Amino acid sequence: MNDEAQSPTGEHVVGSVAAVRAGKATKAKIGARKIAVFACGDDIVATNGQCPHAGGPLHDGEVEGTILTCPWHGWTYDLRTGACEEDPDLTLEIYPVRIDGDDILVKI
Repeated sequence: MNDEAQSPTGEHVVGSVAAVRAGKATKAKIGARKIAVFACGDDIVATNGQCPHAGGPLHDGEVEGTILTCPWHGWTYDLRTGACEEDPDLTLEIYPVRIDGDDILVKI
């Protein structure tokens, strides 16, 4: 999804809950910012879409439990906190998510 509509609350629709829960991470673009959206247990989590280590496309990464693994170099991030397991100085941005029906809304 690209440049999704902004709601009056400043949130952007970035994907479908059904699609993400079916195991398909979603990518979106809000302005110049790339976003990746994942199912993480019962939660939906939105992060920046590029790995802070080397810019890998995080929507192509794998999620196991709460850990996201970047497809390029295998660096891992905790989707609850954004913490990088390989380098504590790197942090994955986590954005506020709200669900409205089947829409996933992100506020940046």
